[in-house]
Amino acid sequence: MTPPERRSARALQVGLGVAISAGLVWWAFRKTDFSSVWEQIKTVRVLTMLAAIALATLPFALRVPRWKLLLRREDDTALPDAPLWHAIAIGFAANNVLPLRAGEVLRVAAISRIARVPFAAALSSVAVERVLDGLTAVGLLGIGLMTAHLPEGVTIGKGPPIAKLAVYTGSICVAALVMAIIAAWQRETALRIVRWILPKGAIGQKLVHFADNVLRGLGALRDPRRAIPVILWSLLIWLINGSAFYVAFLAFGFDVPFSGALILQGALMFGIALPSSPGFVGVFETIIPAALSLYAVNPAAALACAVTYHVTTFIPITFLGALSAARTGVHLKVPPATP
Repeated sequence: MTPPERRSARALQVGLGVAISAGLVWWAFRKTDFSSVWEQIKTVRVLTMLAAIALATLPFALRVPRWKLLLRREDDTALPDAPLWHAIAIGFAANNVLPLRAGEVLRVAAISRIARVPFAAALSSVAVERVLDGLTAVGLLGIGLMTAHLPEGVTIGKGPPIAKLAVYTGSICVAALVMAIIAAWQRETALRIVRWILPKGAIGQKLVHFADNVLRGLGALRDPRRAIPVILWSLLIWLINGSAFYVAFLAFGFDVPFSGALILQGALMFGIALPSSPGFVGVFETIIPAALSLYAVNPAAALACAVTYHVTTFIPITFLGALSAARTGVHLKVPPATP
């Protein structure tokens, strides 16, 4: 692809993301005016909300010891904590202020420059993290759905009761997590099964190649000495992240169980995968009220919680990332396209 074509593709991606974010914001506020949302925001318990912000920021620091297990020097020695933290802070801050999820590439570039590790090794480790994050959040989503105790008889349209649908979906999520871990340990067997199931031809080959990349990313789970602490750190990261949502519910006085926070967290994991503007504008404001509607939370109050949580938790990591960028000399800008 030539540079003009690449620029056009980037512009299209940015435009699509902004359009989706604008549509989500419109959808979120279509039946609720901001004045009623603001009245609900003013009722928040400030100290409790500050605790939620602290809990939402803590997982960024907890990513350091997990990444330390996944990204090693060529002689298998560990990297210092400081470069890992700076790269993480820069990457997540960049995702808040730059389009195209540029923070993912900036994080890899930052650790390669600061710690002098190969770019490919850093990229591979971040890919492993992304797979682990997805599997952990989906697994906790499954547990949340199975323990949600949603009202009996409530349905979405003419579908089955939400309570039964939650148990079915939760069982599938947990089973998917277990199967992914088994597949990582038995990669060749898993690939043979995938080749047998998928159709032949170009599409089938691309899907097999994608599955192979995912399984390679999970390769860190093959060594129990490294897999067990990595999995435990992943669980801790996402349980604390879920706790931040739960404490935010308490700040607004919602009677929503911890399982509701896990459901919301899992739903957001899927939501932020969509193209959107920097900072995932509109995603939080749409998904949080939708999740809280399962517990009959007032729509204006639910939207107030979404806006407050999004804005207040956006600030600390963005500030910390800017500070790390200033200390290391890494610029928060969209990285150049790779060939």
